[in-house]
Amino acid sequence: MLKSYIQGLKNAADAQTHIGGKGANRPSARPLTTQIQTFLRTLPPAQRDRWWSIDEFVCRLEGKYRDRPHPADVGRALRALGWVRVRDFSREGGGRRYWALSTK
Repeated sequence: MLKSYIQGLKNAADAQTHIGGKGANRPSARPLTTQIQTFLRTLPPAQRDRWWSIDEFVCRLEGKYRDRPHPADVGRALRALGWVRVRDFSREGGGRRYWALSTK
């Protein structure tokens, strides 16, 4: 009885993966660095060169295993592309963290 239950779970998981369900692998997801570069190329320079929060990137990118990538993975990809973290300590900024393209 337990074997048939476990086999039923495996079959359901396989079926869900094949139809692109919640547990599906996403082999079509491009690397985050490529996604970020493609996204930024579509923006005008004034918008592209501003400071960005990590959440603004996460909601626009596709994850490898889920719908959205983990913020830590996005941070690694941004660092690889030459972006740096900036903190806004102004009164309006309130110490928020942002990402900006390095000018080095």
